[in-house]
Amino acid sequence: FGKSSIGRYLFYGLPIVVFVLTVTIFVVSITTVNPVEVPFQDFRGSENQQGGQIDRDALPDFNATETTDTNDATSTHATVEVTLPTKPPPHIVLASLAESDVSETTETMTEIDARVQGSTQYVLNHQVYVREGPGREYPIAGFGLRGMSLIILELGEEWSKIRTENSLEGYMLNELFGPVRPQNVVEEIGMGRYMYIDTDAANLREGPSIDTERITVAYRGEKVYQIATNGGWSRVKTEGGIIAYVRNDLISETLPVNPFVKTNRSIYVDTNVANVRKSATTNSAVIAQVRRDERLTELETNGSWSKVKLKDGTIGYVYGELLTTLEPAPSGFKKVSGTVYVNRKYVNIRSRPTTDSSILTVLRFGTSLKQIAVGTRWTFIEYSAGKRGYIRSDLILKTKPTANSGTNPTPSTPANDKNAARRKQVVEVAHSLLGTPYILGGASTRGVDCSGLVRYAYSAVGYNMFHGATGQAQLYGTKVSFSKRDFSPLLPGDLIFFSKGTGYYHVGIYVGDNHMIHATSRNGVHIVNLMKYAENPALVKRVLPVK
Repeated sequence: FGKSSIGRYLFYGLPIVVFVLTVTIFVVSITTVNPVEVPFQDFRGSENQQGGQIDRDALPDFNATETTDTNDATSTHATVEVTLPTKPPPHIVLASLAESDVSETTETMTEIDARVQGSTQYVLNHQVYVREGPGREYPIAGFGLRGMSLIILELGEEWSKIRTENSLEGYMLNELFGPVRPQNVVEEIGMGRYMYIDTDAANLREGPSIDTERITVAYRGEKVYQIATNGGWSRVKTEGGIIAYVRNDLISETLPVNPFVKTNRSIYVDTNVANVRKSATTNSAVIAQVRRDERLTELETNGSWSKVKLKDGTIGYVYGELLTTLEPAPSGFKKVSGTVYVNRKYVNIRSRPTTDSSILTVLRFGTSLKQIAVGTRWTFIEYSAGKRGYIRSDLILKTKPTANSGTNPTPSTPANDKNAARRKQVVEVAHSLLGTPYILGGASTRGVDCSGLVRYAYSAVGYNMFHGATGQAQLYGTKVSFSKRDFSPLLPGDLIFFSKGTGYYHVGIYVGDNHMIHATSRNGVHIVNLMKYAENPALVKRVLPVK
Protein backbone atom coordinates (compact mmCIF):
# COMPACT_ATOMS: atom_id res chain seq x y z
CA PHE A 1 0.00 0.00 0.00
CA GLY A 2 1.08 3.56 -0.61
CA LYS A 3 1.34 6.16 2.05
CA SER A 4 -1.88 7.72 0.87
CA SER A 5 -3.72 4.35 1.20
CA ILE A 6 -2.38 3.76 4.73
CA GLY A 7 -3.46 7.22 5.74
CA ARG A 8 -6.97 6.63 4.45
CA TYR A 9 -7.24 3.31 6.39
CA LEU A 10 -6.05 4.96 9.58
CA PHE A 11 -8.39 7.90 9.06
CA TYR A 12 -11.50 5.77 8.56
CA GLY A 13 -10.64 2.61 10.55
CA LEU A 14 -9.37 4.04 13.83
CA PRO A 15 -12.74 5.55 14.89
CA ILE A 16 -14.47 2.21 14.18
CA VAL A 17 -11.99 0.34 16.39
CA VAL A 18 -12.46 2.86 19.22
CA PHE A 19 -16.26 2.53 18.96
CA VAL A 20 -16.14 -1.29 19.11
CA LEU A 21 -13.86 -1.23 22.16
CA THR A 22 -16.15 1.26 23.95
CA VAL A 23 -19.26 -0.89 23.35
CA THR A 24 -17.41 -4.01 24.52
CA ILE A 25 -16.31 -2.37 27.77
CA PHE A 26 -19.87 -1.12 28.43
CA VAL A 27 -21.44 -4.57 27.87
CA VAL A 28 -18.90 -6.23 30.16
CA SER A 29 -19.59 -3.70 32.92
CA ILE A 30 -23.37 -4.28 32.68
CA THR A 31 -23.11 -8.06 32.88
CA THR A 32 -20.75 -8.06 35.87
CA VAL A 33 -22.42 -5.46 38.13
CA ASN A 34 -23.98 -6.81 41.34
CA PRO A 35 -27.75 -6.36 41.84
CA VAL A 36 -28.60 -3.56 44.24
CA GLU A 37 -30.76 -4.59 47.16
CA VAL A 38 -33.81 -2.47 47.88
CA PRO A 39 -34.10 -2.53 51.66
CA PHE A 40 -37.39 -2.21 53.50
CA GLN A 41 -37.92 1.38 54.60
CA ASP A 42 -38.76 1.75 58.28
CA PHE A 43 -41.39 4.34 59.18
CA ARG A 44 -40.16 6.70 61.87
CA GLY A 45 -42.33 9.04 63.85
CA SER A 46 -45.55 8.36 61.98
CA GLU A 47 -47.20 5.99 64.45
CA ASN A 48 -50.79 6.66 65.38
CA GLN A 49 -52.93 4.89 67.97
CA GLN A 50 -56.31 3.72 66.84
CA GLY A 51 -58.85 1.09 67.75
CA GLY A 52 -58.94 -2.66 67.41
CA GLN A 53 -58.97 -4.72 64.27
CA ILE A 54 -62.08 -4.29 62.14
CA ASP A 55 -63.79 -7.55 61.41
CA ARG A 56 -65.01 -8.86 58.06
CA ASP A 57 -68.07 -10.94 58.94
CA ALA A 58 -69.56 -11.61 55.52
CA LEU A 59 -68.26 -13.78 52.73
CA PRO A 60 -66.58 -12.01 49.80
CA ASP A 61 -68.77 -11.72 46.71
CA PHE A 62 -66.45 -13.99 44.75
CA ASN A 63 -65.41 -17.60 45.20
CA ALA A 64 -61.83 -17.35 46.43
CA THR A 65 -61.05 -20.91 45.35
CA GLU A 66 -61.58 -20.05 41.68
CA THR A 67 -59.16 -17.15 41.47
CA THR A 68 -55.55 -17.18 40.31
CA ASP A 69 -52.23 -15.78 41.45
CA THR A 70 -52.39 -12.94 38.95
CA ASN A 71 -54.02 -11.03 41.78
CA ASP A 72 -52.53 -11.95 45.14
CA ALA A 73 -55.67 -10.64 46.77
CA THR A 74 -57.23 -14.08 46.31
CA SER A 75 -54.40 -16.55 45.73
CA THR A 76 -55.15 -20.26 46.20
CA HIS A 77 -51.70 -21.88 46.51
CA ALA A 78 -51.76 -25.12 48.46
CA THR A 79 -50.04 -24.78 51.82
CA VAL A 80 -46.55 -26.32 51.72
CA GLU A 81 -44.36 -26.58 54.80
CA VAL A 82 -41.29 -24.35 54.62
CA THR A 83 -38.32 -25.86 56.42
CA LEU A 84 -35.65 -23.40 55.31
CA PRO A 85 -35.72 -19.65 54.72
CA THR A 86 -37.32 -19.04 51.33
CA LYS A 87 -34.93 -17.84 48.63
CA PRO A 88 -35.75 -14.19 47.97
CA PRO A 89 -36.45 -12.84 44.49
CA PRO A 90 -33.81 -10.48 43.06
CA HIS A 91 -33.48 -7.01 44.53
CA ILE A 92 -35.61 -7.78 47.64
CA VAL A 93 -34.36 -8.28 51.19
CA LEU A 94 -36.30 -11.17 52.72
CA ALA A 95 -36.97 -11.76 56.40
CA SER A 96 -38.18 -15.37 56.50
CA LEU A 97 -40.75 -16.53 59.03
CA ALA A 98 -40.10 -20.21 58.42
CA GLU A 99 -40.73 -22.53 61.34
CA SER A 100 -37.09 -23.50 61.76
CA ASP A 101 -35.69 -20.01 61.26
CA VAL A 102 -34.63 -19.00 64.76
CA SER A 103 -33.50 -15.38 64.98
CA GLU A 104 -29.81 -14.73 65.70
CA THR A 105 -30.92 -12.54 68.59
CA THR A 106 -32.71 -15.46 70.26
CA GLU A 107 -31.31 -16.15 73.70
CA THR A 108 -29.03 -19.20 73.79
CA MET A 109 -30.14 -21.99 76.11
CA THR A 110 -27.62 -22.34 78.91
CA GLU A 111 -29.41 -25.12 80.77
CA ILE A 112 -31.05 -27.72 78.55
CA ASP A 113 -32.40 -29.42 81.68
CA ALA A 114 -34.60 -26.34 82.26
CA ARG A 115 -37.09 -27.87 79.81
CA VAL A 116 -39.06 -30.26 82.00
CA GLN A 117 -42.64 -31.39 81.91
CA GLY A 118 -44.94 -28.98 83.73
CA SER A 119 -42.46 -26.09 83.61
CA THR A 120 -43.23 -22.60 82.32
CA GLN A 121 -41.39 -21.62 79.14
CA TYR A 122 -41.42 -18.65 76.75
CA VAL A 123 -41.59 -18.36 72.98
CA LEU A 124 -38.21 -17.13 71.68
CA ASN A 125 -39.04 -16.22 68.07
CA HIS A 126 -41.24 -13.40 66.89
CA GLN A 127 -43.76 -15.92 65.59
CA VAL A 128 -43.83 -19.72 65.59
CA TYR A 129 -46.31 -22.37 64.60
CA VAL A 130 -48.28 -24.47 67.08
CA ARG A 131 -49.24 -27.69 65.32
CA GLU A 132 -51.83 -30.39 65.93
CA GLY A 133 -49.13 -33.09 66.06
CA PRO A 134 -45.37 -33.49 66.63
CA GLY A 135 -44.17 -32.71 63.11
CA ARG A 136 -44.36 -30.30 60.20
CA GLU A 137 -46.73 -32.62 58.38
CA TYR A 138 -49.49 -31.82 60.89
CA PRO A 139 -51.93 -28.90 60.38
CA ILE A 140 -51.26 -25.54 62.02
CA ALA A 141 -53.41 -25.13 65.14
CA GLY A 142 -52.33 -21.53 65.77
CA PHE A 143 -49.36 -19.32 66.61
CA GLY A 144 -47.09 -18.58 69.51
CA LEU A 145 -45.75 -15.03 69.71
CA ARG A 146 -42.40 -13.84 71.07
CA GLY A 147 -42.47 -13.58 74.86
CA MET A 148 -45.71 -15.56 75.22
CA SER A 149 -45.65 -17.99 78.14
CA LEU A 150 -46.49 -21.67 77.78
CA ILE A 151 -46.51 -24.85 79.86
CA ILE A 152 -44.94 -28.11 78.71
CA LEU A 153 -47.61 -30.82 78.89
CA GLU A 154 -45.53 -33.61 77.34
CA LEU A 155 -41.79 -33.22 76.74
CA GLY A 156 -40.43 -34.82 73.56
CA GLU A 157 -36.97 -35.10 72.03
CA GLU A 158 -37.71 -32.70 69.15
CA TRP A 159 -41.33 -31.60 69.64
CA SER A 160 -43.25 -31.04 72.86
CA LYS A 161 -46.94 -30.80 73.58
CA ILE A 162 -47.61 -27.37 75.09
CA ARG A 163 -50.38 -25.04 76.22
CA THR A 164 -49.97 -21.29 75.68
CA GLU A 165 -51.16 -18.59 78.06
CA ASN A 166 -54.21 -18.25 75.77
CA SER A 167 -55.14 -21.93 76.37
CA LEU A 168 -54.02 -22.92 72.87
CA GLU A 169 -52.83 -26.55 72.94
CA GLY A 170 -50.59 -28.21 70.37
CA TYR A 171 -47.01 -29.12 69.54
CA MET A 172 -44.00 -26.80 69.17
CA LEU A 173 -40.38 -27.35 68.22
CA ASN A 174 -38.26 -27.47 71.38
CA GLU A 175 -35.68 -25.05 69.97
CA LEU A 176 -38.31 -22.32 69.68
CA PHE A 177 -39.01 -21.93 73.40
CA GLY A 178 -36.92 -21.58 76.54
CA PRO A 179 -37.08 -20.85 80.29
CA VAL A 180 -36.11 -17.16 80.00
CA ARG A 181 -38.54 -14.57 78.66
CA PRO A 182 -36.85 -12.73 75.75
CA GLN A 183 -36.38 -8.98 75.96
CA ASN A 184 -37.91 -6.30 73.72
CA VAL A 185 -40.93 -8.40 72.86
CA VAL A 186 -42.40 -5.87 70.43
CA GLU A 187 -39.32 -3.91 69.43
CA GLU A 188 -39.94 -4.62 65.75
CA ILE A 189 -42.97 -2.29 65.71
CA GLY A 190 -41.52 0.60 67.66
CA MET A 191 -42.34 3.05 64.88
CA GLY A 192 -44.82 2.46 62.10
CA ARG A 193 -48.30 3.23 60.89
CA TYR A 194 -51.66 1.55 60.53
CA MET A 195 -52.96 0.52 57.13
CA TYR A 196 -56.20 -1.11 56.01
CA ILE A 197 -56.91 -4.00 53.67
CA ASP A 198 -58.28 -2.48 50.46
CA THR A 199 -59.53 -5.60 48.66
CA ASP A 200 -62.12 -8.27 49.39
CA ALA A 201 -59.49 -10.74 50.64
CA ALA A 202 -55.70 -10.35 50.74
CA ASN A 203 -53.13 -13.10 51.25
CA LEU A 204 -50.64 -12.54 54.07
CA ARG A 205 -47.42 -14.41 53.22
CA GLU A 206 -44.16 -15.52 54.83
CA GLY A 207 -42.07 -13.43 52.43
CA PRO A 208 -42.40 -10.60 49.89
CA SER A 209 -43.26 -12.88 46.98
CA ILE A 210 -46.32 -14.78 45.78
CA ASP A 211 -44.08 -17.86 45.69
CA THR A 212 -43.80 -17.92 49.50
CA GLU A 213 -46.20 -19.73 51.79
CA ARG A 214 -49.50 -18.10 52.62
CA ILE A 215 -49.95 -17.70 56.38
CA THR A 216 -53.52 -16.42 56.50
CA VAL A 217 -56.05 -14.15 54.79
CA ALA A 218 -57.15 -10.65 55.81
CA TYR A 219 -60.47 -9.26 54.64
CA ARG A 220 -61.52 -5.80 53.48
CA GLY A 221 -61.40 -3.22 56.24
CA GLU A 222 -59.13 -5.20 58.58
CA LYS A 223 -56.38 -3.12 60.15
CA VAL A 224 -52.71 -4.11 59.96
CA TYR A 225 -49.62 -2.42 61.38
CA GLN A 226 -47.13 -1.58 58.62
CA ILE A 227 -43.64 -2.19 59.98
CA ALA A 228 -41.62 -1.61 56.80
CA THR A 229 -41.91 -1.50 53.01
CA ASN A 230 -39.71 -1.81 49.94
CA GLY A 231 -42.18 -0.15 47.61
CA GLY A 232 -43.81 -3.31 46.30
CA TRP A 233 -44.44 -5.25 49.51
CA SER A 234 -45.00 -4.36 53.16
CA ARG A 235 -44.09 -6.25 56.30
CA VAL A 236 -47.14 -5.99 58.56
CA LYS A 237 -48.42 -7.17 61.91
CA THR A 238 -52.09 -7.94 62.49
CA GLU A 239 -53.97 -7.03 65.65
CA GLY A 240 -53.79 -10.73 66.44
CA GLY A 241 -49.98 -10.53 66.46
CA ILE A 242 -49.32 -12.34 63.17
CA ILE A 243 -46.31 -10.97 61.24
CA ALA A 244 -46.43 -11.41 57.47
CA TYR A 245 -46.01 -9.71 54.09
CA VAL A 246 -48.69 -8.20 51.87
CA ARG A 247 -48.58 -6.47 48.50
CA ASN A 248 -48.72 -2.70 48.78
CA ASP A 249 -51.50 -2.33 46.20
CA LEU A 250 -53.78 -4.32 48.52
CA ILE A 251 -53.53 -1.92 51.48
CA SER A 252 -54.50 1.71 51.97
CA GLU A 253 -54.04 4.50 54.51
CA THR A 254 -57.72 5.41 54.23
CA LEU A 255 -59.82 4.61 57.27
CA PRO A 256 -62.87 2.49 56.51
CA VAL A 257 -66.10 4.39 56.89
CA ASN A 258 -68.83 2.77 58.93
CA PRO A 259 -71.80 2.58 56.56
CA PHE A 260 -75.36 2.96 57.70
CA VAL A 261 -76.98 -0.42 58.23
CA LYS A 262 -80.70 -1.07 58.24
CA THR A 263 -82.28 -1.79 61.62
CA ASN A 264 -86.04 -1.02 61.33
CA ARG A 265 -86.60 -1.19 65.07
CA SER A 266 -88.34 0.86 67.74
CA ILE A 267 -86.21 3.20 69.83
CA TYR A 268 -87.03 5.81 72.45
CA VAL A 269 -85.87 9.30 73.31
CA ASP A 270 -83.57 9.22 76.35
CA THR A 271 -83.34 12.95 77.06
CA ASN A 272 -85.82 15.73 77.77
CA VAL A 273 -85.63 17.16 74.23
CA ALA A 274 -83.66 15.92 71.21
CA ASN A 275 -83.14 17.64 67.86
CA VAL A 276 -83.99 15.85 64.63
CA ARG A 277 -81.60 17.06 61.92
CA LYS A 278 -81.62 17.05 58.13
CA SER A 279 -78.36 15.09 57.88
CA ALA A 280 -76.02 13.16 60.19
CA THR A 281 -74.05 16.16 61.43
CA THR A 282 -74.51 18.76 64.15
CA ASN A 283 -74.04 21.47 61.51
CA SER A 284 -77.18 20.52 59.59
CA ALA A 285 -80.57 22.15 60.03
CA VAL A 286 -82.98 21.14 62.82
CA ILE A 287 -86.21 19.94 61.19
CA ALA A 288 -88.08 18.72 64.32
CA GLN A 289 -87.79 17.99 68.02
CA VAL A 290 -88.77 14.91 70.04
CA ARG A 291 -89.29 14.46 73.78
CA ARG A 292 -88.41 11.91 76.44
CA ASP A 293 -89.92 8.41 76.06
CA GLU A 294 -91.28 9.25 72.61
CA ARG A 295 -91.22 6.20 70.38
CA LEU A 296 -89.40 6.49 67.04
CA THR A 297 -88.72 4.06 64.23
CA GLU A 298 -85.00 3.70 63.64
CA LEU A 299 -84.47 2.97 59.94
CA GLU A 300 -80.66 2.86 59.89
CA THR A 301 -77.66 3.51 62.13
CA ASN A 302 -73.90 3.81 61.74
CA GLY A 303 -73.16 3.57 65.43
CA SER A 304 -73.02 7.34 65.94
CA TRP A 305 -76.19 8.64 64.28
CA SER A 306 -79.62 7.09 63.77
CA LYS A 307 -81.85 7.75 60.80
CA VAL A 308 -85.36 7.88 62.30
CA LYS A 309 -88.96 8.19 61.21
CA LEU A 310 -91.37 10.19 63.39
CA LYS A 311 -95.09 9.47 63.88
CA ASP A 312 -96.01 12.15 61.33
CA GLY A 313 -93.73 10.59 58.71
CA THR A 314 -90.86 13.06 59.10
CA ILE A 315 -87.49 11.43 58.43
CA GLY A 316 -84.28 12.83 59.90
CA TYR A 317 -81.20 12.07 61.99
CA VAL A 318 -80.78 11.98 65.78
CA TYR A 319 -77.48 11.65 67.61
CA GLY A 320 -77.27 8.10 68.98
CA GLU A 321 -76.36 9.06 72.56
CA LEU A 322 -79.79 10.69 72.91
CA LEU A 323 -81.68 7.48 72.12
CA THR A 324 -82.21 4.14 73.82
CA THR A 325 -83.67 0.78 72.94
CA LEU A 326 -85.08 0.50 76.47
CA GLU A 327 -88.85 0.66 76.32
CA PRO A 328 -90.47 2.88 78.98
CA ALA A 329 -93.19 1.52 81.24
CA PRO A 330 -96.33 1.02 79.10
CA SER A 331 -99.69 2.59 79.81
CA GLY A 332 -101.91 0.44 82.02
CA PHE A 333 -98.91 -0.90 83.95
CA LYS A 334 -98.12 0.23 87.48
CA LYS A 335 -94.52 1.27 88.10
CA VAL A 336 -92.77 -0.85 90.74
CA SER A 337 -89.23 -1.64 91.81
CA GLY A 338 -87.63 -4.75 93.19
CA THR A 339 -86.08 -8.08 92.23
CA VAL A 340 -87.91 -11.20 91.10
CA TYR A 341 -86.65 -14.67 90.12
CA VAL A 342 -87.44 -17.15 87.37
CA ASN A 343 -89.33 -20.16 88.80
CA ARG A 344 -89.25 -22.53 85.80
CA LYS A 345 -86.46 -24.44 84.08
CA TYR A 346 -86.76 -22.17 81.02
CA VAL A 347 -88.91 -19.09 80.42
CA ASN A 348 -89.42 -16.83 77.42
CA ILE A 349 -88.87 -13.09 77.65
CA ARG A 350 -91.07 -11.43 75.03
CA SER A 351 -91.09 -8.10 73.22
CA ARG A 352 -94.75 -7.39 74.09
CA PRO A 353 -97.12 -8.65 76.83
CA THR A 354 -98.63 -11.32 74.57
CA THR A 355 -97.70 -14.94 73.84
CA ASP A 356 -97.70 -14.31 70.10
CA SER A 357 -95.02 -11.59 70.29
CA SER A 358 -91.38 -12.25 69.45
CA ILE A 359 -89.06 -13.96 71.96
CA LEU A 360 -86.17 -11.74 73.01
CA THR A 361 -84.31 -14.35 75.02
CA VAL A 362 -84.73 -17.51 77.08
CA LEU A 363 -83.78 -17.48 80.77
CA ARG A 364 -83.05 -20.31 83.20
CA PHE A 365 -84.37 -21.25 86.60
CA GLY A 366 -83.28 -18.90 89.39
CA THR A 367 -82.25 -16.00 87.13
CA SER A 368 -82.77 -12.65 88.87
CA LEU A 369 -84.79 -9.92 87.11
CA LYS A 370 -85.39 -6.26 87.85
CA GLN A 371 -89.07 -5.28 88.04
CA ILE A 372 -90.08 -2.07 86.28
CA ALA A 373 -93.88 -2.28 86.07
CA VAL A 374 -96.67 -4.83 86.53
CA GLY A 375 -99.94 -5.43 84.69
CA THR A 376 -102.80 -7.86 85.21
CA ARG A 377 -100.99 -10.95 83.79
CA TRP A 378 -97.55 -9.72 82.73
CA THR A 379 -94.56 -8.09 84.39
CA PHE A 380 -92.32 -5.60 82.62
CA ILE A 381 -88.73 -6.42 83.59
CA GLU A 382 -85.08 -5.64 82.85
CA TYR A 383 -83.32 -8.96 82.35
CA SER A 384 -79.84 -7.56 81.63
CA ALA A 385 -78.13 -4.17 81.51
CA GLY A 386 -79.92 -2.23 78.78
CA LYS A 387 -82.35 -5.04 77.87
CA ARG A 388 -86.07 -5.07 78.77
CA GLY A 389 -89.01 -7.31 78.02
CA TYR A 390 -92.13 -9.00 79.37
CA ILE A 391 -92.59 -12.20 81.38
CA ARG A 392 -95.77 -13.87 82.56
CA SER A 393 -96.27 -13.02 86.22
CA ASP A 394 -97.01 -16.64 87.19
CA LEU A 395 -93.48 -17.67 86.12
CA ILE A 396 -91.64 -15.55 88.71
CA LEU A 397 -91.20 -15.36 92.49
CA LYS A 398 -90.24 -12.47 94.76
CA THR A 399 -87.94 -14.76 96.77
CA LYS A 400 -85.08 -16.75 95.30
CA PRO A 401 -86.36 -20.28 94.63
CA THR A 402 -84.63 -23.45 95.79
CA ALA A 403 -84.01 -26.48 93.61
CA ASN A 404 -87.23 -28.07 94.92
CA SER A 405 -89.55 -25.05 94.66
CA GLY A 406 -89.58 -24.77 90.87
CA THR A 407 -91.46 -27.06 88.52
CA ASN A 408 -88.37 -27.85 86.46
CA PRO A 409 -85.16 -26.81 88.26
CA THR A 410 -81.98 -26.46 86.28
CA PRO A 411 -79.34 -29.17 86.66
CA SER A 412 -76.53 -28.37 89.06
CA THR A 413 -73.08 -27.49 87.76
CA PRO A 414 -70.36 -30.10 88.34
CA ALA A 415 -68.37 -29.06 91.40
CA ASN A 416 -65.04 -29.88 89.77
CA ASP A 417 -65.48 -27.44 86.88
CA LYS A 418 -64.07 -24.13 88.12
CA ASN A 419 -64.71 -22.38 84.80
CA ALA A 420 -68.38 -23.38 84.47
CA ALA A 421 -69.61 -20.18 86.10
CA ARG A 422 -67.45 -18.02 83.82
CA ARG A 423 -68.66 -19.83 80.70
CA LYS A 424 -72.24 -19.37 81.85
CA GLN A 425 -71.61 -15.66 82.37
CA VAL A 426 -70.19 -15.37 78.84
CA VAL A 427 -73.45 -16.78 77.45
CA GLU A 428 -75.56 -14.50 79.65
CA VAL A 429 -73.65 -11.41 78.54
CA ALA A 430 -74.04 -12.44 74.91
CA HIS A 431 -77.78 -12.93 75.50
CA SER A 432 -77.97 -9.40 76.87
CA LEU A 433 -77.02 -8.10 73.41
CA LEU A 434 -79.86 -9.85 71.57
CA GLY A 435 -81.34 -7.42 69.07
CA THR A 436 -78.25 -5.19 69.05
CA PRO A 437 -77.55 -3.97 65.49
CA TYR A 438 -74.59 -5.10 63.44
CA ILE A 439 -71.86 -2.46 63.21
CA LEU A 440 -68.65 -3.32 61.37
CA GLY A 441 -65.84 -3.12 63.94
CA GLY A 442 -68.28 -2.63 66.82
CA ALA A 443 -67.82 -4.19 70.25
CA SER A 444 -70.31 -2.39 72.51
CA THR A 445 -74.01 -2.16 73.29
CA ARG A 446 -74.37 0.36 70.45
CA GLY A 447 -73.43 -2.26 67.88
CA VAL A 448 -71.22 -5.29 67.29
CA ASP A 449 -69.89 -7.48 64.52
CA CYS A 450 -69.35 -11.22 64.99
CA SER A 451 -65.94 -11.10 66.68
CA GLY A 452 -66.95 -7.92 68.51
CA LEU A 453 -69.74 -9.89 70.20
CA VAL A 454 -67.21 -12.51 71.29
CA ARG A 455 -64.79 -9.87 72.51
CA TYR A 456 -67.52 -8.05 74.48
CA ALA A 457 -68.85 -11.23 76.12
CA TYR A 458 -65.44 -12.55 77.15
CA SER A 459 -64.22 -9.18 78.42
CA ALA A 460 -67.09 -9.31 80.92
CA VAL A 461 -65.40 -12.28 82.62
CA GLY A 462 -61.95 -10.69 82.53
CA TYR A 463 -60.68 -12.40 79.38
CA ASN A 464 -59.40 -9.86 76.86
CA MET A 465 -59.27 -10.79 73.19
CA PHE A 466 -58.20 -9.23 69.93
CA HIS A 467 -60.87 -8.20 67.44
CA GLY A 468 -61.07 -10.42 64.35
CA ALA A 469 -62.40 -13.93 63.72
CA THR A 470 -59.14 -15.27 62.26
CA GLY A 471 -57.02 -13.89 65.09
CA GLN A 472 -59.39 -15.30 67.70
CA ALA A 473 -59.27 -18.73 66.05
CA GLN A 474 -55.48 -18.78 65.82
CA LEU A 475 -54.57 -17.38 69.24
CA TYR A 476 -57.13 -18.47 71.80
CA GLY A 477 -58.43 -21.67 73.31
CA THR A 478 -58.13 -25.40 72.88
CA LYS A 479 -59.51 -27.18 69.84
CA VAL A 480 -62.68 -29.21 70.50
CA SER A 481 -63.21 -32.27 68.30
CA PHE A 482 -66.66 -32.70 66.76
CA SER A 483 -68.16 -34.27 63.65
CA LYS A 484 -70.31 -32.21 61.29
CA ARG A 485 -73.68 -31.72 63.02
CA ASP A 486 -72.88 -33.58 66.23
CA PHE A 487 -72.40 -30.82 68.80
CA SER A 488 -72.59 -33.02 71.90
CA PRO A 489 -68.89 -32.42 72.80
CA LEU A 490 -69.48 -28.64 72.96
CA LEU A 491 -70.06 -26.62 76.12
CA PRO A 492 -71.87 -23.27 76.40
CA GLY A 493 -69.34 -20.52 75.77
CA ASP A 494 -67.32 -22.45 73.18
CA LEU A 495 -66.44 -20.46 70.05
CA ILE A 496 -67.63 -21.74 66.66
CA PHE A 497 -65.68 -20.61 63.58
CA PHE A 498 -66.60 -20.76 59.90
CA SER A 499 -64.16 -20.79 56.98
CA LYS A 500 -64.04 -21.01 53.20
CA GLY A 501 -60.52 -22.40 52.98
CA THR A 502 -57.96 -20.03 54.52
CA GLY A 503 -58.73 -17.83 57.50
CA TYR A 504 -62.08 -17.53 59.25
CA TYR A 505 -64.81 -15.17 58.11
CA HIS A 506 -67.30 -15.67 60.95
CA VAL A 507 -67.53 -16.68 64.61
CA GLY A 508 -70.35 -17.34 67.06
CA ILE A 509 -70.82 -18.47 70.68
CA TYR A 510 -72.36 -21.83 71.51
CA VAL A 511 -75.23 -21.43 73.99
CA GLY A 512 -76.27 -25.08 74.35
CA ASP A 513 -78.95 -27.33 72.86
CA ASN A 514 -77.41 -27.09 69.36
CA HIS A 515 -77.90 -23.31 69.26
CA MET A 516 -75.45 -20.47 68.61
CA ILE A 517 -75.65 -16.74 69.26
CA HIS A 518 -73.91 -14.56 66.68
CA ALA A 519 -74.03 -11.21 64.88
CA THR A 520 -74.73 -10.82 61.16
CA SER A 521 -75.17 -7.77 58.97
CA ARG A 522 -78.76 -8.73 58.15
CA ASN A 523 -80.18 -9.59 61.59
CA GLY A 524 -77.77 -8.14 64.15
CA VAL A 525 -77.33 -10.27 67.29
CA HIS A 526 -79.62 -13.30 67.23
CA ILE A 527 -79.75 -17.02 68.00
CA VAL A 528 -79.79 -19.75 65.35
CA ASN A 529 -80.23 -23.52 65.35
CA LEU A 530 -76.95 -25.05 64.20
CA MET A 531 -78.78 -28.12 62.91
CA LYS A 532 -80.52 -25.88 60.37
CA TYR A 533 -77.66 -23.45 59.73
CA ALA A 534 -76.49 -23.24 56.11
CA GLU A 535 -72.78 -23.70 56.85
CA ASN A 536 -70.94 -26.41 58.76
CA PRO A 537 -68.50 -25.11 61.39
CA ALA A 538 -64.83 -25.44 60.48
CA LEU A 539 -63.41 -25.15 64.00
CA VAL A 540 -64.53 -25.10 67.64
CA LYS A 541 -62.34 -23.59 70.37
CA ARG A 542 -62.78 -23.77 74.16
CA VAL A 543 -61.31 -20.62 75.68
CA LEU A 544 -62.21 -21.53 79.27
CA PRO A 545 -61.26 -25.21 79.70
CA VAL A 546 -62.84 -27.60 82.17
CA LYS A 547 -60.79 -27.49 85.38
